[in-house]
Amino acid sequence: MPGSFLLALYQPEHTNVSTRLSVKLSIPEIQAADLMWSVPPPTIEEAKQLFDVTDIAYSSELQSTIELLLQSHPEAVFHTLPRNSPLFPTLPEEYMATIVTSETHTATDAYLLSSLHKTRLIKDENEVAMLQRANDISSRAHETVMRVLGNAVQGKILQAKGAGIDRPLLPGEWLIEKEAEAEAIFVASCRREGYVRTSKS
Repeated sequence: MPGSFLLALYQPEHTNVSTRLSVKLSIPEIQAADLMWSVPPPTIEEAKQLFDVTDIAYSSELQSTIELLLQSHPEAVFHTLPRNSPLFPTLPEEYMATIVTSETHTATDAYLLSSLHKTRLIKDENEVAMLQRANDISSRAHETVMRVLGNAVQGKILQAKGAGIDRPLLPGEWLIEKEAEAEAIFVASCRREGYVRTSKS
């Protein structure tokens, strides 16, 4: 979501795993234009239900959050995504100014991106289970599409009189003649098993 920031603090010296990493999400406040032209960003309370982070606040508070964090961790190294790359949003200069002008803090964009790439390759038990479930649902949806195609080829799908003219086709009367129709059956099969589409990709 444009205008959102994620600030993570990692303290390897902490023996308690639950306090070793804290993650703060900053989200933009709802503007009148958001309500008129697009889906508005979530409220703080809604975001707390959606995201598994330590804390959530509005983006307008990020500057003060960074300053407090650097005061409490005077030797912290501040990692960012590549700052001069067209592939990533530009980090506002006011956020970097506090760090760059500090005598004890350093900022670098050399390591975060490669670390994120490595992190994506490592899956915990919960992620593996989610991937397996997605694979199972997708496999059954592909099988459903193949069955409909096979039944149509064998003439086992019969359309009742008026189907598609006087009334919509029922699922048992569906034929696949176009790629979009195959996709419709695939998506219908997935949704019957509780799949929720979360992206446009």
